[in-house]
Amino acid sequence: MEVRPHIEKVIATVLLSLLLIACILLPVWCPVPRLGPAEPVSFSGDTVVCAIAVDDRPLTPEGLVAGLNIELIRRCAAADSFDVRFVRPLPGDRVRDSLAAGRYDLAVMPADSLGELEVESMEAAGDGVVWALAPLHGSKADSLERWLARFMETEDYISEEERFTCVRNPRRAFENGRRIYRISPYDVTVRAAARELQWDWRLLAALIYTESKYSLTAESRRGAFGLMQIVPEEGERDALLDPLNNLEHGKAHIKRLQRLFRNRGVEPGEDLEHIVIAAYNAGEGRVTDLMTLAEHVGLDPTSWESIREVIPMLAEHADSIETVARGSFRGDETLAYVDSVFTFYNLYKEILR
Repeated sequence: MEVRPHIEKVIATVLLSLLLIACILLPVWCPVPRLGPAEPVSFSGDTVVCAIAVDDRPLTPEGLVAGLNIELIRRCAAADSFDVRFVRPLPGDRVRDSLAAGRYDLAVMPADSLGELEVESMEAAGDGVVWALAPLHGSKADSLERWLARFMETEDYISEEERFTCVRNPRRAFENGRRIYRISPYDVTVRAAARELQWDWRLLAALIYTESKYSLTAESRRGAFGLMQIVPEEGERDALLDPLNNLEHGKAHIKRLQRLFRNRGVEPGEDLEHIVIAAYNAGEGRVTDLMTLAEHVGLDPTSWESIREVIPMLAEHADSIETVARGSFRGDETLAYVDSVFTFYNLYKEILR
């Protein structure tokens, strides 16, 4: 019997087995760096203060730039296991100086507002928009830039970009014979809120479009802020950058108005919807005055048409009517507002597939 060939065969089998085992265990012994959206950014465990110093650009090809970047940073935070607190700089806040001083960890801002400040920055979503890091976080720039670049090449990014560029002027879409498949990036949340209000979700969508055109950064002269133009309590303004939080506040206010006017005898239906939407714009006190005045002159105070009818009377003769608590009210803006909401609502019913 020839022993040597048998031994050689056994040795070859053992070596081959060892090679296979090594191939299996090599990634464990020598981990390959992970690329793509899951690559760590190294903020892990921290709370990152992120200033949103760009505005949403509704009804433009770029879409809702601030909203999209907020969503991207949320994705990054989830991938790297850090918390993020978004803030909206107040007027007069020089973001570049606050960034340099470390008051912000990260800022989403126009590239040309950086000036000569030497901070690490990377191109982000939106023309001329960058993510800029505070100097103390400069070492994280490479990994953050790689994460962002890789994510922007994924199908997930394409989907998010489509969501944030979908807002259209419903009147123009109707005139052009265009059909739409979604109203805003927040349709799922709007639908859920509308179910709680027992509204057609397209009506709530029309109210939000009238208020802000779905801009998270919309701000009125009176300080109302965000999607549903909520007037913030002290210290609440930044929290209203969160679309879910903003919608929750708006929904809660509408529910309160519904209860108030139902307690005054308004039955659920179109009259209640019109009256609540008028109060959302003008305030419940003004609408209560109008209802009181309608009753005073012999009209049905629970009818929207009656309320419309007495608005000119309240504008011209408020001082001589004892039942009016809040003085003169012209009401033109509120009538235009209610008409606008219902115009957009009817257009959404026509153009939404």
